[in-house]
Amino acid sequence: MGAFTRSIAGTSILTLVLLANVAMAASGAEPKKGSDADDEFMLGIRKAGVMVGQAFACTAEQARPSVGQDALQLANEIATHFGLRAAFIFSGSFGYGSGHAFDTGTCPATLADYKALQQKYLAK
Repeated sequence: MGAFTRSIAGTSILTLVLLANVAMAASGAEPKKGSDADDEFMLGIRKAGVMVGQAFACTAEQARPSVGQDALQLANEIATHFGLRAAFIFSGSFGYGSGHAFDTGTCPATLADYKALQQKYLAK
């Protein structure tokens, strides 16, 4: 392929990408709610991950494996329904919640929220 042909091919691809972006902007397309493109949804995933991580930290040592298994199950459910990016964000947020210092006075509320999450999404 000659330099001129490569130049035309590159220009054509760039033009298609720009037209697609302009078309999306003109149509007012917003990110699909509940997708990894929805910033509000992803913030909720982060908050849930941090909360489950803190629940892990608030749980007695011998019961922590159960919370860890629940976190893995939640990450699998998130991956299945919302994609790997959302599951990765949840998992990283779990690690942050379990590994960073926080006010342990919030443990009773955190454990209650965790219990509600278990009942709603893990049928426990």
